[in-house]
Amino acid sequence: TGKKQSVTVRSSGGLSDADIDKMVQEAEAMREVDGKKREAVTAKNDAETLSYQVDKQIVDFKDKIGTADADELKKKLAELREALAGDNLDPDEIKTKTKDLQDVSWKVTQQAYQSSSESSEDGEKKDGEKKDSKSDEKEEQKEKK
Repeated sequence: TGKKQSVTVRSSGGLSDADIDKMVQEAEAMREVDGKKREAVTAKNDAETLSYQVDKQIVDFKDKIGTADADELKKKLAELREALAGDNLDPDEIKTKTKDLQDVSWKVTQQAYQSSSESSEDGEKKDGEKKDSKSDEKEEQKEKK
């Protein structure tokens, strides 16, 4: 036939090596900023979760915790929410206030559970004493018969 065929592949509008290197450098430079944003968002989410849990705890244990403990929880909760209110979030400040609130919350929860377990043990002892006196009465009635 005598005809010659050839195909040539050309890049149309692709990136040059210099453009690729420039984009990689920009990504590396933004890595630190992105890491700080991620840290701030994580700290904020943890703080909001703890705030919700402490609100619920105050309601659930209102009969079992003292006024001073409840006031301390509310104070730490207000401080944390104040730190969360601003647009410029400082992750270190939020983490510190979250830790403070968490420590107080754990202390109050532990005291509430201890007081409730002590009261339930007292209740069991009273029930046990009542059962003993009832069984004693039944034995006395059997002896009389």
